[in-house]
This record gives sequence, structure tokens and C-alpha cells, in this order.
Amino acid sequence: MASHVGQVRLRNEDRVACDAGRGLAVLADGMGGHAGGAEAALMAVAAWMERMEQGASTGVLHEEDLREAFSLANCRVRSAAAGDPGLRGMGTTLVGACFRGDGTLLYAHVGDSRLYQLRDGVLRSLTRDHSVLRAQWDAGMIDADSPGTALLRGLLTRAVGVDEQVEPDVAVLGLEPEDIYLLCSDGLTDMVTDSGIAEVLATLGVNPPLAAEHLIDLANDRGGMDNVSVIVVSSCAATRLGTELG
Repeated sequence: MASHVGQVRLRNEDRVACDAGRGLAVLADGMGGHAGGAEAALMAVAAWMERMEQGASTGVLHEEDLREAFSLANCRVRSAAAGDPGLRGMGTTLVGACFRGDGTLLYAHVGDSRLYQLRDGVLRSLTRDHSVLRAQWDAGMIDADSPGTALLRGLLTRAVGVDEQVEPDVAVLGLEPEDIYLLCSDGLTDMVTDSGIAEVLATLGVNPPLAAEHLIDLANDRGGMDNVSVIVVSSCAATRLGTELG
């Protein structure tokens, strides 16, 4: 995993965390001002990991564990914002994944941080952005070449810490031995095309730390307009996760 402030921002408001032994990975991209964004992302990642590690210590993790991890993150961020006027209005995206020992991937997200899968050389996003831009695309109101699309980037329809309840999209899928997975903030996807991401994962994905650093470098080389964070997971074999999270 890797995270970088980028070439323009003064502060990194992204946070990432992994527990390789339990097959857990989580990433957050905070929002809400100078201090709030970083604080929201930090609290959300910590709360998510706390709940998931607690669940993993008692058995196999299930969809309800993941929902409760998002709920705990939401409560922590909202509570902190309510108690400190300087943090009011803060929130964060959150995408988390659990690579389970039964050969399945359990994942969920809120916001526009993404989870990608590279399988048989084909890259696809397993998450659908909770954003105004995505909603307008889906409704056929705009396309990729429409004027003003850049102004809609970052306008979220769901985020952790904003509403009393949070609704993550939760899913489970089967893993294949050669799969490569990527969790990332929009600081990567706004700078690097899907084809560029696919090329890096296809050539370097067997070495997750190297792939992660190369993706960060690409985003920065192409402008680095935002904080950029990535987690790369190579191979779904549960017995090898301890060495293949990067």
C-alpha cells in the first residue's frame, strides 16, 4: 500500500490500512476542510479495522460484520464532528475488502473511492461511485465529453459521517488464483486511465509494493492534482495473503 500528498495539495487527507494476516484492506479519502478531512479518514479507517479485526478473532467475517464496521465508522466521525466546531461538516469515502480463507472476497464502499479487479488481463471496477457525476451518467444526462464534468468530480451522494445512518454497497464474489485487486482514491483515477492502471497491474501486480509505488508515481507524473492512495492485492490464495498485500 502507498499514499502520497500529490503535487498540489498541502495536506494528505487519505488514509490506508492493511491487516495481511486477516486479509483486510481499507482506504478512505477525507473531506471537510483543513483538519476535518484527514481526521475523518483517520477515524473511519481505525473504526473499520477495529470492528473487522474483532469479528475475525471470533470466526469467519460476514456481510453483517462489514455493515457494522461502516456503521461504527459513521458514528465515530459524526460524534467527533458534533463535539468540535472546527470539524463540523467533515466526512470521508470508505472502501474496505476482506479476502476470506474460503476463497471469496467480501467488500463494500461508500463514496467514490474504488475497488478494481484485474482478471485474465481485463480490468473492471467492482464498485459504482456514489457521486453526482456517476448518477448523471447513469441517468443519461451527460457523457464523458460533456462540458462541466470536471466541476462535478468529488460531489458525493453518500459519505461516511454525513448522515445519521450510512448505507454501504456490500457484495461477495469468488476469487481466482491469478486475480489482482486494487483499492484506490480518486487521486489515482482522475489522473490515470483505466488502461494505464490495467497495464501496471498486469506487469507489476505480482509485486504489490512495487505496483503501488508505480501507480503513485504515474498519478504524480500526470499532475498529482489530489492526494493519491492505493492498496494492491495479488493472488487470492488465503494462505499467501500475508506476503501479497502491498
